[in-house]
Amino acid sequence: MNYVVDNSNDGRRLDVYLSDILTGVSRTRVQKIIEDGLVSINGNIIVKKNVIVNLNDAIDVDELSIRSSSQVNPPEPQNIALDIIYEDEYLAVINKPAGLVVHPGNAHRDGTLVNALLYRFGANVSSGSDVWRPGIVHRLDKDTSGAIMIAKTDAAHTALANLFAARAITKVYTGFCVGKRPLIHELIDLPLAVSRNDPTKRAVDKTRGASALTEYRLIKYQCGISAIEFTLHTGRTHQIRVHCGYKGFPIVRDDLYGGHQDRIQTIAPMERPFAHGIFKCFSRHALHARLLEFIHPFTNENMEIIAPYPMDFCMAFRRCF
Repeated sequence: MNYVVDNSNDGRRLDVYLSDILTGVSRTRVQKIIEDGLVSINGNIIVKKNVIVNLNDAIDVDELSIRSSSQVNPPEPQNIALDIIYEDEYLAVINKPAGLVVHPGNAHRDGTLVNALLYRFGANVSSGSDVWRPGIVHRLDKDTSGAIMIAKTDAAHTALANLFAARAITKVYTGFCVGKRPLIHELIDLPLAVSRNDPTKRAVDKTRGASALTEYRLIKYQCGISAIEFTLHTGRTHQIRVHCGYKGFPIVRDDLYGGHQDRIQTIAPMERPFAHGIFKCFSRHALHARLLEFIHPFTNENMEIIAPYPMDFCMAFRRCF
């Protein structure tokens, strides 16, 4: 659920503001939602109930979280295949396929990664931030494939969440982009916020946005198509997708941020057949979480976990190289 602060609410405490606008939800419940990290302001997760909201702040509340466990049944185990690429007694890393939603929400009550985790690990998964997110310490978009880390114990959940908060986990992605030729190497430093026009989107917003840093290196450019390696230095929603779209080379088949097939018409006519060939490889936006690198919080090992490319990426690379 998305809200924008108007003049009448400028300067109010966050918990008071939400208590007024969330019908039937007590202030105590609102405070718990905030403390659990289920509320964000301008893309930043907020955990302090007494934060002051300001005019035009974009506030996002996980809608499922405002309902009590007695009103919404917790997720059920479901036999959904998982590609586990690393596992120990503390954590697991899954190579998530494109199309699999990470946790239940309003549009997806089942058939999610969480349902699969409950079937595969049973009680051997952390409590998570709430009953609908056991094991989940970070997220990937539905159509982004690749490495996602799962906590198997509550102690591991806390330790891994702290590593993510401290930016001590390196996250590397691979993507195919369409449009202008990127630089060989660049650090994109453009703040992001909820779009003023569409609450489902994020946008570059230099007045109210949260810091967002995306570093990329060009792997190869050919005929309007770029293969790119991205390293995230922050973890904003849709960060890579928004930055690429803003820079003029959106992710292939990312219709939300300009990577639709019509974009091929902006490429020189002689180069379009190659671009069409790359588009044919994908039925989703072409972004894959390739690598997680971190110091294991319990064994102190240097972990480097690589998620193999799915078939659509393999096909696209064969066309490029």
